[in-house]
Amino acid sequence: MSKRIPVIIDTDIGDDIDDAFALCLAMQSPEIEILGVTTVFKNSRARAMIAKRLLELGGHPDIPVAAGASIPLSNPEMFGKPVDFEELPKSYRPEYETGLYSVLTGMELIISILENSSEPVTVVTLGALTNIADVLRYRPDLKKKIRQINVMGGAYYMNWTEYNYACDPEAADMVMCSGLTVKAVGIDVTLHCVPEKKWMLALNSHTHPCIQMLMEMCRMWTKDGNVCLHDPLALWSVFDESVLEFEQQIYRVESRARFTRGICIKLSDHNWQMPGRDSRLYVAKQVDAPAFVARCMDRIVSMGEMK
Repeated sequence: MSKRIPVIIDTDIGDDIDDAFALCLAMQSPEIEILGVTTVFKNSRARAMIAKRLLELGGHPDIPVAAGASIPLSNPEMFGKPVDFEELPKSYRPEYETGLYSVLTGMELIISILENSSEPVTVVTLGALTNIADVLRYRPDLKKKIRQINVMGGAYYMNWTEYNYACDPEAADMVMCSGLTVKAVGIDVTLHCVPEKKWMLALNSHTHPCIQMLMEMCRMWTKDGNVCLHDPLALWSVFDESVLEFEQQIYRVESRARFTRGICIKLSDHNWQMPGRDSRLYVAKQVDAPAFVARCMDRIVSMGEMK
């Protein structure tokens, strides 16, 4: 087997269940090595406890977890309304508190990992991009230690203000304009990735404690059992792009307008005269959803099986 890809996972785990699915998928993916996990947006401390507990139950207690930025770079509002940044995640439970997450902040953990890595690291962002934007602001010298950034965020082929970008549009735009290679998987693609009922039934009857926690979180998030694999698709794109079609484009994230904060604006067209081939941003245009969902869910369902 080829050398594993070193990754940092930055997540807003604890609300939409797709983050927890992505973390389980990461633990089940031998192609990658998880160097650390950081949490972001609205009570990142509680999110860190959830992530740490899930990793422990999945057999990875040594992976460091750090609580990152709870507040965005500038605007404290979202969709024109104030945000309670101390609000607990929907799937938080006091029993998830282990007290074992890192004393470092999310930004400090990312910086430490990049500084000490012998090779460039892939950063996978599954929530607001505040933590990685902070790293780029305060330690631009570490860009050379980042192989690429794989993002779940934005909507590139539909008129939609996607949640992760809306959390911190300034941070999303900063990452997009960083000059780093960015592989972005938008909600217009991920919405197709819905597991069939048979997969959810298999998880509901699973005996592994990590999967049992995953499904407990799932029941706290959704009453109908419907799940969309937004974040797992972004994680999957790190090591297997065969299920995706990417194209080079130039996009910016709107951050000033009242009603369109967080929306993606395409600049690589005839009006702006900016060719997409000059960009280091690759956006997912299509996905083979049945193939991806089957491969992803098969890995998660097989947790705990003898290899």
